[in-house]
Amino acid sequence: MMQNKKVLHENRFKIWQSIIALIMFCLFSVSVKSAVTDKLNKVGEGSMSWMFIDIYKASLFTLDGDYQVNHFPQALSITYRKDISKKRLIEATKDQWLLQGYEALQVEPWLEQLNTIWPNINRDDNLTFYFNSSSKATFYYNQKPIGDINDTDLASAFIAIWLSDKTSQPSLRRQLLGDSK
Repeated sequence: MMQNKKVLHENRFKIWQSIIALIMFCLFSVSVKSAVTDKLNKVGEGSMSWMFIDIYKASLFTLDGDYQVNHFPQALSITYRKDISKKRLIEATKDQWLLQGYEALQVEPWLEQLNTIWPNINRDDNLTFYFNSSSKATFYYNQKPIGDINDTDLASAFIAIWLSDKTSQPSLRRQLLGDSK
């Protein structure tokens, strides 16, 4: 009988430990999740879908919540709704740059750099591009820094995929810029 009470007490203790750990994890996750953009204000957000399949949700942030070209900092945060290989991300990025008129020879070194930074993406992963100034940007993967970009042309070309007038997704661009029209 005494043995059963001891086991019951130990089990209750383990359950409470687990509950407390889960609560701490959730609290920590919420604060870490917003750490990259917590000093910025959201300009807008939108989703990218292809043939009724949600690919990702994107949000644009700036210091004052208004987007202006070459006003920093800016952050583009993308939460993926499906698994995407690094190879596919690189190919899609190249396709977008070529559609916008960049030359293949110009984008190849950029793609090589991104290939050294980007991971394979799993469903619900977040990739955030934080453009701190005209000469420095950082990629974050699930809120952890994974690589710096010190090439102004690369940084500008990357954010232009979504924000340029030449974007292949004008509706998403309008949503990111907070234009509900």
